[in-house]
Amino acid sequence: MTARRLRTVTAAIAAACALSTVPAAAAPADIGTCTPAAAHRVPVVLLHGTMDDAAAWNELAPQLRSAGFCAYAPTYGVTGSLLGLGGLAPVARSATEVAEYISRVRAATGAEQVDIVGHSQGGTIAAYYAKVLGQAARVRSAILLAPVSHGTSLGGVVGLADAVPGLRGALDSAVLPLFCAACADLETGSAFMNALASGPIAQPGVRYAVLATRDDTVSTPPGTASFIDEPGVTNLFAQELNPAPVSHQGLPRDGAVRDWILQQLAETP
Repeated sequence: MTARRLRTVTAAIAAACALSTVPAAAAPADIGTCTPAAAHRVPVVLLHGTMDDAAAWNELAPQLRSAGFCAYAPTYGVTGSLLGLGGLAPVARSATEVAEYISRVRAATGAEQVDIVGHSQGGTIAAYYAKVLGQAARVRSAILLAPVSHGTSLGGVVGLADAVPGLRGALDSAVLPLFCAACADLETGSAFMNALASGPIAQPGVRYAVLATRDDTVSTPPGTASFIDEPGVTNLFAQELNPAPVSHQGLPRDGAVRDWILQQLAETP
């Protein structure tokens, strides 16, 4: 392999991952005192995506609280490699971190279960938490925005790396871990994704709703990478709610998407 080819593919992977980055802003309140409305006793945990943080939910969290929900948004997976952004650590490690956070939410609220709203990697972690970590009994609903359910092709970059003998292995083991180990975990065919996608993803007793966008350039191919085609799972494109374009990183902030999330929470028994 040539040094030029290595630089080209590395830059392409970094650019594809960086498409999920959004400017940081003040995050919603962490675990603290909250009194939910009588109809909304189950706390809502909001999980951001790769190269992001809790600020992804700055529009949704106040909307949830105004509707009577108690919403909690951690920043997980911080490694210090990219200005304090989250969602960079190995996904299994981040999932364990999220599991501990959910335990804290449950202890603080006295709730047996939580509703999880996850964007991108956050949706992947929600599915992994319920299935692989065996915590389905702790989840009432999983509302997932463009999750990586079956691995992402990163817009064809993974295929490009596979085409060069030894290149993908070198990138995943030696290059990506320097700044985004999670990016390697979320690729199609990774050991992490194979563990999640082996057998049914949806777990008994959990209500799943998945929303993708046709404009996605991160969880790719759009829809195919995200949808959980299993009995009882709702799979929908954002364009079926509103035909306007919405990017992968814009999903948590989109008004029609936020209204859909509240509808899904309200419809969960």
